[in-house]
Amino acid sequence: MSDFRFGMVGHGMIAGRFAEAIRVVDGAEVVAVSGRNRARAEAFADAHGIPAAYGSAGEMLAAGGLDAVYVCTPHPAHADAAVACLEAGVGVLVEKPLAPTQAQVRQILAASAAGGAFVMEAMWTRFLPVYEIVRRWLDDGRIGQVTKLSASFGFRVPVDPTHRLFDPALAGGSLLDVGVYPLGLARWLFGAPPEQVAAVGVVGDTGVDEHVAISARYPTGGLAQLGCAVVAELDPVAVMTGTEGTIEIPDFWGAERATLRTTGEEIVEEVPHRGNGFEYQIEEVMDCVRSGVLESHRMPHAQSLEMAELCDRLRRDLQVSYPFE
Repeated sequence: MSDFRFGMVGHGMIAGRFAEAIRVVDGAEVVAVSGRNRARAEAFADAHGIPAAYGSAGEMLAAGGLDAVYVCTPHPAHADAAVACLEAGVGVLVEKPLAPTQAQVRQILAASAAGGAFVMEAMWTRFLPVYEIVRRWLDDGRIGQVTKLSASFGFRVPVDPTHRLFDPALAGGSLLDVGVYPLGLARWLFGAPPEQVAAVGVVGDTGVDEHVAISARYPTGGLAQLGCAVVAELDPVAVMTGTEGTIEIPDFWGAERATLRTTGEEIVEEVPHRGNGFEYQIEEVMDCVRSGVLESHRMPHAQSLEMAELCDRLRRDLQVSYPFE
């Protein structure tokens, strides 16, 4: 018998990953899903054994019985869905980015404060167990002073103006879809937002950023070279370079392995996911909601706002804007 009941707003590919992950989380289940297309919501519910499907978030919330909601709609719809849940007093896990602009992020955070309800950006990488090992290596000074991070995340899909990744009305482009992963890793590593940052990139015919290169300097003096793309395969290996060695993390956004290299030593640590990796952020949400807090100290509101401000700034560098701004 599950004692923590999730609802879902959205029923796409990422929603499926959430529904799969929750199967390995003790005491939790998805009891309802909603979407603008009721027939698709019902098909998703049937496919994943979810007992109820609704044609809107409002309808689902009115039915009650939810401890938290996972919002995984297209980016521009995050704010409306999250605010509806928070105003109903229901905690929310919102797929990254929390919202496509800092103005919308502020709207969500204000609703959390006003409604006294929890909200967290679903930066699932932050909660993967292998990063606990990496953090211990860093805190123990195993690689000395960290001087540089190199990390990129990119994949190639055919350019299609009707696809969400290439539609500015849906906040398409590489920066918000995958660029937040290397940017988020840099924030975690250096413990602060960058003091200097610049981006160059390729903006496609539809007006979205298709391939971006980012250079940043952090208050510690550390540098970052980061990349993201939706039109090119980029090697998803993160390398943290220090004065005494390196840490390498393959597939850093969903990591299960990390390698520490120092003079005369190499240590490889592997921590396979229990499920697909989403389970750890789900458990964080459950712990926070049960504790009655409004935010996770591991993925706090201030960092979500920082990320939104940073992405707004980088988009200005790239001269990318969205029609709903």
